[in-house]
Amino acid sequence: MSVPTASARRAFRATLVGTMVTSIGQGLTLPFLFVYLNEILGVPLATAGFIVAGAAVLALGASGLGGSLADRLGLGRVAVLGLTLQAGGTLLLALAREPVLGVLGLVVMSAGNSLVWPSLNGLVTHQVPAEKRSQAFALRFGLMNVGVGIGSLVAAVSVSVGNPASFHTVYLLDGATTAVFAAILLVALRGTTGWGAHRAVQQPTTSSSYGAVFRDKAFVGYLAVLLTMAVFGSAQLEGPWASFVTTTSNTGHVIGLAFAANTLVIIALQLPVERLTRPLRRSNLLILCSLSWAAAWALTGLAASTLVPQAATATLLVIALGMFGLGETFLSPVINAMPNALAPEHLRGRYNAMNSATYPVSRFIGPPLAGMLLGGGHPFLWVVFIAAGAVIAAGAAFILGRRLPRHAELPSISTPEPGATAPASSTPAADGTANDVPTATSHPSPDHQLTHRRSRFPCTLPLSSCPSSSPSRCSRTAP
Repeated sequence: MSVPTASARRAFRATLVGTMVTSIGQGLTLPFLFVYLNEILGVPLATAGFIVAGAAVLALGASGLGGSLADRLGLGRVAVLGLTLQAGGTLLLALAREPVLGVLGLVVMSAGNSLVWPSLNGLVTHQVPAEKRSQAFALRFGLMNVGVGIGSLVAAVSVSVGNPASFHTVYLLDGATTAVFAAILLVALRGTTGWGAHRAVQQPTTSSSYGAVFRDKAFVGYLAVLLTMAVFGSAQLEGPWASFVTTTSNTGHVIGLAFAANTLVIIALQLPVERLTRPLRRSNLLILCSLSWAAAWALTGLAASTLVPQAATATLLVIALGMFGLGETFLSPVINAMPNALAPEHLRGRYNAMNSATYPVSRFIGPPLAGMLLGGGHPFLWVVFIAAGAVIAAGAAFILGRRLPRHAELPSISTPEPGATAPASSTPAADGTANDVPTATSHPSPDHQLTHRRSRFPCTLPLSSCPSSSPSRCSRTAP
């Protein structure tokens, strides 16, 4: 893979603009799906839960299909296809006046969303030099949070259950912003590297299948660590945390403030944290993230206990979610950079699809687990269990770091230009880290040919303001 061209860098900056636009639309509707299904479309809450879970199952299947399509048709084409489906589904949801059309819209929207982010994450390898990719993913994550924050503030003052038309309006705006993103990508990506399918110079030494993906032990180990972190981290944040707070303390009013603090910490600290942690191993960032989340859960338990005065409870809860946000800033430079560092070019779509799949899978495990613990009459067991799980994830990340190829763990390592698209085999070095050992049947990863951390872009502006060093890969998670 060559140094990204000027057109590829322009496409990257266009992706940043589109990310900001669509995240504002998503912020308008993010908190309201259950309320919309229940209050506006008349779906019972229990049924709404099954509908959302069913859409997640279909989205998981679409993610796997999207990975295969991206490798066959091209990452850019699949990203535009996914955004088009997502926009169409959101507009159907906005126009729905009865449950059937609303459910159809939700299914189409979820399927489209599952195609978008794996493809966009893979495209970064064509748009940004290897030494800039961690910054790229971190910046996109920060921009997404800015957009979601703006959208959420607008929604807070404009959406009301007493005014059903306000719900239809915000979903229409969400669909419109997604359609704008699709149009931006269609114009910016056409003709650039990554728009069409990869054509290998040599015949790949690994098959183009998910079997080849799961034979990559380093990547499977990374997926296991990431899934553990998600189950005991983000999957506990979006519903179980609020449930614990409302059932153990009289501070339900502080939940919105705590989530606002979480977003503000990410916006304020994402780029400074990324700059300060560049010399660190990627596995160490996973450790820092896991330990930050464990600390957030411990603070949550302490706030709800009798060990602190009632007056301090709200403050500790806000600090807890701020600590969780700090952990997210450690994660964002790694979560999408790692699979692209490990992926051979002809399997890049599948690697990114499996990376994104950890998000819905964690939602099948984490919330039911929390439900059993919170509903068992001893809610503090939930705090103990998930804090311990986060610490276990930190230990697993430490072990993973001893087994990762050096180019994935320490991206500053300079390696030869690959001769083919299959990943390198790895053997442990004397210090416990993995060294890349090219063999007769394996070659270094496509990320090897570029040194890390100092941009080849000609730019004299500060990192935070330089267009060419403002890589747009700040995705959370989405997946």
